[in-house]
Amino acid sequence: MRELLFKNIISGDKKRKDLYVSETIDKNGVTTKTQRHSTYILGACNEFKTLKELAEWKKTIGLNANKRHIFIVKKRDTKLNKDIFICDVVGRFYAVSGCDIYSVAFKHSFEMDFLYTQP
Repeated sequence: MRELLFKNIISGDKKRKDLYVSETIDKNGVTTKTQRHSTYILGACNEFKTLKELAEWKKTIGLNANKRHIFIVKKRDTKLNKDIFICDVVGRFYAVSGCDIYSVAFKHSFEMDFLYTQP
């Protein structure tokens, strides 16, 4: 058996977007469920008159402004006979449109669940 679920949700003010994909596979006594969830939130918008102003702003921000944080967790539940693996990446990036620059925060989450139904 294989089951897929897709969701693409955009907030009313278009400042938040959620993408979600889930897949469940049942094969040889093991049920595997994978979930990918990405969230993007539009933050501040800086408007510049020229590309030179934008370049100057970029120099003041520096390279450390876009650090990403990665979290990895592995769990084992012996009572439910289940293993869980989770990987989260959280950060911020900038998007440029003309002379405007937008700050975008994001979270990418990947989770795998393994449920063993046979010993």
